[in-house]
Order: sequence, then C-alpha cells, then structure tokens
Amino acid sequence: MTHMIYVVPSLKAKEKLQCEGKAWAESQGFAYVPRGKRTIQDLMDEYGEDFLVYSSRGPQIDRPEGSHFFSLNMAELRIQNLRKGQRDHLLEALMGVKEYDLRPAAAQPPISVLDCTCGFGADAAVASFGLPAGSRVDALEVSPLLEAVTAWGFSHFVHKKDDVTAALRRISLRCGDYRDYLLSDDGPVYDVLYFDPMFQRPVEASCQFQPVRAIMEHGGLTRDLIERALQKARRRVVIKERDFRQLCRDFPDVALYGGKYSRIGYAVLECDSWKK
Repeated sequence: MTHMIYVVPSLKAKEKLQCEGKAWAESQGFAYVPRGKRTIQDLMDEYGEDFLVYSSRGPQIDRPEGSHFFSLNMAELRIQNLRKGQRDHLLEALMGVKEYDLRPAAAQPPISVLDCTCGFGADAAVASFGLPAGSRVDALEVSPLLEAVTAWGFSHFVHKKDDVTAALRRISLRCGDYRDYLLSDDGPVYDVLYFDPMFQRPVEASCQFQPVRAIMEHGGLTRDLIERALQKARRRVVIKERDFRQLCRDFPDVALYGGKYSRIGYAVLECDSWKK
C-alpha cells in the first residue's frame, strides 16, 4: 500500500512560496497542508516520515539529523573536470572503454542507460552530461520521498550553465524498485544497467546521508539479481563498489574500472556470454 506524502511549507515561507509548494504538491498527487508553527518533531509525530518541507530550495527531507535538498553535490566537480578534458571512471565504465575520450572529435554512438539506484542523482547527472549526444538516461529510486526530491531537481533546478540544466532535464526518473524491473518480462530494454548499492555498507561519517538514512533502501544486490540484470541488459552491467572480492569470486570475467588510489570503483560485466 502506498503511503500518502504530505507537503508542508518551511516555517517562515511567504505566500508566494506557499502557493508554489501547493502547486507542486498537487502536480505530484501529494497532500499540501499548512505549516502553522509546528516544529519538525511535531510534523514527525503527526505524519511519521511521510512528509516533505517545501522551501526556497525546493522540497526537502527534514529530520532532527539535518535536511536533504537537491544539489549536484560531487557531480558539480566531476562536470567541471569533464570540461577540462579529464577522465570520469563512471563514463568509462558505462561505455565499456577505459580512457574513453570525451572530446567531440571522438564521436561515439549514443547508448541507453538505466540508473537502477538513483539516490541523490549525482551519477545520473554526470552520465546525462557526459555520454555521447543522443544518449538516454532513465532512473529508478525506490524511496518515494527521495524520488520526489531528486525528480524535482531534474525538472526544476536551474544551473548557471545551460548545458548542465539541459542534462538534468533529459533524465527521466520514476519511483520504483529495480528488483521488480529485473524480475519482470516487460519494460524497456537498455544498453547498460547501472547499480550503486553502497547503502549496504554506509559510510557512517558521511553527513549528507544522515537525514535520509532511515528511509534509504538497504537491500542487497545478490548474485541472482546480477545474473538477471545480465540477461536483461543489451550490452553490460555496471556496479559501483568499494570491495570487489565477492564479485570477483562470483564473476571471474569482471573488468574493474577506477583510479589506482580511489576507494570507489566500478565493476563491468559484459552481457554477451550470458545471453541464451
């Protein structure tokens, strides 16, 4: 059963912002309720975790641990690096080409990617910005609250650079569980399926995750699901990880992408040998 999401304005929101929040809530099928003078604890007592606060930064998840609203986070620096002609290991993994040349002269055919664990949207943003022209980036996020915040960013956030804003607008995000997609026999077929299952072993010191820790999906990406993904994708499956030991044991042909000194890398599994 789907829980209703409630949208309340920030504590000192002016009438214009309240109207904006109400219009957005109604467009999403959410319930808009006046804030009054209620604190975050008051809201949690009444709505549990099923509420968003609409502020000048858009919808945000407010918890005693802090607030989460849409921003490019690390994607900002990565996009700046791409402008300088530097490598991005995610793009290399998605394309299946190490030291992939991002310059216009190195024209590559477009690919379609499904980001199965969209989260804050940073990887989807980098993919949409950096993949060959005409590429398609769709995304899934299982948490309705996080999906609402990230989807707002993709459709409403305006960057100072028009090409970054355009990259965000090209991303199609919907609320859904990647396991349902993998186990279904229908749905679009993508060249690449991408997974970032990092919340299995969260970095406790990472403050940006604290406000959303309780609502995040912690389910694991099992070997059976990876094998199903290899059957489902056209070209490859890409998995972001910190520890590849088990994956290498399960899939000896895996190719590893990433910097020599980076604690995060990407495992790339090509689909050809798994097609029946």
